[in-house]
Amino acid sequence: MNIWKLSFWVCFALLILSNVVLIYTIIDQAVTISYMGQGYEDQTKAKKLLGNLVVKGGRKYSQNDFLHLLRQAYPEALIVEDGDVITIEENMFTFSNGVLIDAK
Repeated sequence: MNIWKLSFWVCFALLILSNVVLIYTIIDQAVTISYMGQGYEDQTKAKKLLGNLVVKGGRKYSQNDFLHLLRQAYPEALIVEDGDVITIEENMFTFSNGVLIDAK
């Protein structure tokens, strides 16, 4: 067998193998992204549900009480009070007239 024919078939086999791996990788990433999107939606719904529970249970506390409780529970967290909004990490608590009205 000619060396060029052998080289051609080896390169052709490598090309087919690399294309199969590429197609598998693309399909795997597509499936992973769709599952991650679903998980993100589930987490968003859960966070909204818990936020609503916090709002219902936290109505009896004033903004200063709520800030004090957060600082006691999370002493090393960055807690920012900006007017009627208290932000701790990725969570925002909105107050109106000192009463908790929204948690995001």
